[in-house]
Amino acid sequence: MKFLVVSDSHGNDEILQELYSQYPNMDYYLHAGDSQSSSMVIYPFDSVLGNCDYYDFDRCRRIKTPLGDVFMKHFPTLRSDEAKDVKFFIYGHTHRYKLEEEDGIIYICPGSVSLPRDGTLGTYIIIDINEEEAVIEVYELGSKNVLSSLKV
Repeated sequence: MKFLVVSDSHGNDEILQELYSQYPNMDYYLHAGDSQSSSMVIYPFDSVLGNCDYYDFDRCRRIKTPLGDVFMKHFPTLRSDEAKDVKFFIYGHTHRYKLEEEDGIIYICPGSVSLPRDGTLGTYIIIDINEEEAVIEVYELGSKNVLSSLKV
């Protein structure tokens, strides 16, 4: 299972289409909220509702994987009632990329593709999950430099 994960594009729909053209063979294209665009405009990205969104997105999304569930919502807090079977927690809102493991859960924030607050040109994440392991990499826009990676 391959995932391309973005967040906080804030109306920059062109960057989403550019990423899709660079990575056309992903199984999932996920947006962790604040696209400020409709689902038709950001297609093939599947988004959750962010605090700046005015379209009819779900508040969260759950995807089953061989290693545990991927759970995505916009805000960076994972409540105990949401955490059941979660291995990968994806969130946005901070505009700063983050990749770390805590108490058996991988916390993943792709940062922002258009308004980064972490000194980058914008970031996105690729997750590759198979039966035995997951490889998660944070990329900087433009350069495609890997800024951070984690193998679990």
